[in-house]
Amino acid sequence: DDIAVFKERALAYIRKAQRADGSWYGSWGICFTYAGMFALESLASVGEIYSNSERVRRGCQFLIDKQMDDGGWGESYRSCETGVYSQHENSQVVQTAWACIALMEAEYPDKGPIEKALTMITKRQQTNGEWLQEAIEGVFNKS
Repeated sequence: DDIAVFKERALAYIRKAQRADGSWYGSWGICFTYAGMFALESLASVGEIYSNSERVRRGCQFLIDKQMDDGGWGESYRSCETGVYSQHENSQVVQTAWACIALMEAEYPDKGPIEKALTMITKRQQTNGEWLQEAIEGVFNKS
């Protein structure tokens, strides 16, 4: 019973924290992309997905609107400071992976944007299997 109550409180928070533009403001990771991944994953865990949830559709659309021409996502740490989405000049592998996880968890129906993103990720993989460090991926208390 305690777990069920806790789960409902957590879901209520996620639903309430969503902004009118479909986004969620994140902490620790940068920022809206990071929060979108966790929010959409959490909603999917209780069956709230693209096909049955306007909230999830708005969250997915927010991410899709931020996809860059090379297929990736890139958000600047400035988003965390200002509370407003700030595009980085380059896409970032980590944020692209977060966006892909969000869209896949939400069962986003158009596979094209996800495939384009995964192509970008694989092109950046080094011959030894790793990916190079790119821009800042995380923050702490807006710093």
